[in-house]
Amino acid sequence: MNKKLYMGVFDSMLVKYGAFMIGYGVLGLPVFGYNSSEYTKKRGNNAGAMTEDYIRNSSLLLNLSKAIGKLVISYK
Repeated sequence: MNKKLYMGVFDSMLVKYGAFMIGYGVLGLPVFGYNSSEYTKKRGNNAGAMTEDYIRNSSLLLNLSKAIGKLVISYK
């Protein structure tokens, strides 16, 4: 019983928070990562264009994290 409880809590935390944290970390790489100067040159240091990229990518990653969460839970 205890193992099932701990595994259920771990799965829930992984599904809810783990995928989001990894996703938002990946989203920050173009702006704050190693090659950030190339990204800002490409986008022309335009905050609107960067925000557009961020919103589009965060929407895609949100859907991806939900799908990964469903795969993790599907073994039950």
